[in-house]
Amino acid sequence: MDEDAGSSSPKTLADVSHLFFSDVGESAEEPPEAAVRPGDAPRDDADAERRGVVAESAQQRRTRLFVVTGGDDSPGKSTVAVNLAQALVPFGRVALFDADPRIPNARYFLGLPSWHYLSPLTGAGAPAPNIVTDSGVVVTDWSSGGKGEGDALDAGGVIYMDVPESGRTPMDFVVVDVPVCRTELLSRLAAHASAYIVTARPGRRGFEHAFVALKRVRRESNRDSAALVVNGASSESYARAFHAKMEAAAKRLLSVDVHLLGAVLPEPGLGAEQRERGAIVSSRPDAASALSLRQIASNVLELTRSDGPRGGGTRPADRRED
Repeated sequence: MDEDAGSSSPKTLADVSHLFFSDVGESAEEPPEAAVRPGDAPRDDADAERRGVVAESAQQRRTRLFVVTGGDDSPGKSTVAVNLAQALVPFGRVALFDADPRIPNARYFLGLPSWHYLSPLTGAGAPAPNIVTDSGVVVTDWSSGGKGEGDALDAGGVIYMDVPESGRTPMDFVVVDVPVCRTELLSRLAAHASAYIVTARPGRRGFEHAFVALKRVRRESNRDSAALVVNGASSESYARAFHAKMEAAAKRLLSVDVHLLGAVLPEPGLGAEQRERGAIVSSRPDAASALSLRQIASNVLELTRSDGPRGGGTRPADRRED
């Protein structure tokens, strides 16, 4: 993708404010049929698709790694990460890396014992041990950084985890819950990531925080594409309108393509419920938010199915500075 079109190209979000949020309403135009759309019904050949995903993963011998991040406005990245990991369980072996040094919400939302998610906050510095949930998700503490990250990422195309009672095990999928402030980890994950997923809140402030997160991802990973989840959107049409504005701004200012994975519809008390019962895609599978989160998982698998040069990375010389 081209860099600035000319010497007068805009440099900040304010320079293209007319492109977004002047009129994001509920009556967005329907996207083309070929586009990934939130809320679409699962395909009739879901079982065949599942077998195809597993066979493809085994054949390529590569772990698909999804980096879930977002701005500083608590956009719900941990909810997206936890439910994405849970929704991927039918397709292969899944690990969830909780890399938030402030509050490790991913483990919190899995209903794990308090010692497991509070240990990084006590100052002890030792990561919590790996644990396997009842559904089979391997949960790893990356909130403190350190040697564990290097051991996992330096193994090549397949990421192996030390699984209790099973030993060293290759993962088909890894989901990393990481705040955008951990720039060194965002950069390190670039060589492995199949997709960077930015979670956004609705509204102008949520838009601005998500744009900053996209900018950080672009700078640290050198990718020219990312995926977007609108968490708490009032409707799917709102999410499509939000995405259209974000894509216009990201292309103009960052030379980044933004793919819409879907919307997570509002769910009152979702955080507290997940703390007690675990990921909502399993604890309440028929809830509107659970249906949309499973569709997001399906969409990210479809988006990364070819698993080629993940994210369409750019040359170092093309890297855009702030």
